[in-house]
Amino acid sequence: MKVWELEYREDKTDLERLVEQFTAGRDVDFDARLLDFDIYGSIAHVSALEEVELLAPNEAAKLRNQLRSLLDEKLEIAPEDEDVHTRVENEVTSELGKLGEKLHTARSRNDQVLVDLRLFTKSRLFQVAEELLDLVGSLLEFAGSGSEIPMVGYTHYREAMPSSVGLWAASYAEALLDDLLPLDAAYELLNRSPLGVGAGYGVPVSLNRKLTADLLGFDGVQNNAIYVMNSRGKFEFNLLSALGGVQLDLSRMAEDLIVFSDEKFNFFEIPEPFTTGSSIMPQKENPDVLELVRGRAAAFSGHLSNLFSLLHGLRSGYSRDLQESKKALVEGLDRSESSLAVLPPLIDGLEVNESELLAAFTEEVLATDRVFDRVQAGQTFRAAYREVKELLESAEGAGNIDADRAKEAIDRRKHRGGPGDLQLVSAEDKLEEERKRWKERKELFRDALAELKEPEEIDSGGDSG
Repeated sequence: MKVWELEYREDKTDLERLVEQFTAGRDVDFDARLLDFDIYGSIAHVSALEEVELLAPNEAAKLRNQLRSLLDEKLEIAPEDEDVHTRVENEVTSELGKLGEKLHTARSRNDQVLVDLRLFTKSRLFQVAEELLDLVGSLLEFAGSGSEIPMVGYTHYREAMPSSVGLWAASYAEALLDDLLPLDAAYELLNRSPLGVGAGYGVPVSLNRKLTADLLGFDGVQNNAIYVMNSRGKFEFNLLSALGGVQLDLSRMAEDLIVFSDEKFNFFEIPEPFTTGSSIMPQKENPDVLELVRGRAAAFSGHLSNLFSLLHGLRSGYSRDLQESKKALVEGLDRSESSLAVLPPLIDGLEVNESELLAAFTEEVLATDRVFDRVQAGQTFRAAYREVKELLESAEGAGNIDADRAKEAIDRRKHRGGPGDLQLVSAEDKLEEERKRWKERKELFRDALAELKEPEEIDSGGDSG
């Protein structure tokens, strides 16, 4: 039975069932992912009710233990349940009778779903960060092994200047480490508890909001009651915006690997498990995994557009439109996690065709080096530029170069961040620092929920409620 219904009726009209299906829709599928977090939030809320004596200690203990028992059950949510909050409350009430009817005291489903979403999102963000850092680790290892392997650098899709395999790989490692900065900001916003503001205008009870925040592993409390409600969707948008930066980097890296592994370049060879065959052309080894990474990044932009469009026309306070924000959040996290999970083993198995990389070097690629040779001999830069350009336009200045000259060009670029000084140790130190920080965050969160899960003894002589 829905929490706002006076009684449950089996004999619903077709119209009532149509509306029920429309208002629940796919939301019940997304709510299934929030089930455990709704239970944890309810356990913490019971403790707040106990502190202000709206529940006797024995009543609170019974409610908490009954909620804990649901963590081990495989509850299913149906359209007639309407949402995860109703499903949990009905389960508790079916076991504890009138005591279960006290569970929702001084709480709204509005602040309840905000708690659920933030706990759920934090748990997923830890996984995303871990997989992102694994990818950084794979890229840095690949960069180290390819730090002395020359690779042509391109601008405008044309041969440009000497680069290296190491510089290419380390560029994406550094990009992903930078992507953690907006993810940190999104995490800090998520890490404040919304519980205790009811439907956005407070409740007529002096609930200890810091208590529930601490119990749930939040770093603090989100203050203003109206803003708590207005943050629904906005926090999700901030997070997906941060993940959008990750998606852009993954898409660009996937495109590089697709191009540099095709027959025209053959710089890299994608590991066989990450390619697929053709149903008609037996020779094909298609880079489908990388194409899907690229494609899912494109689809990801739809989640950001969806959230912005959903939010921009709403007035303050809760509107049912916000239910639609769950899809963007859940699918955006799913897409991010799946792409980040599949790429580290691909990078680990990536093979480098050094002979093909060296064969791509021509006198044109070393044109800028030849200009600077002349500058160091005393010519002005512009005069040297014109002279080299004239040579390249004649047969005298064209053709391929040997491996020694290509490697020498890498060695000459020893400034910080150039091919000759990748600063990999600094990047590896940053990687370990970030691993430690995100691990500590995850452990604090996990420990808080583990403590909430611990059953407690009930005084058999106490108030039964």
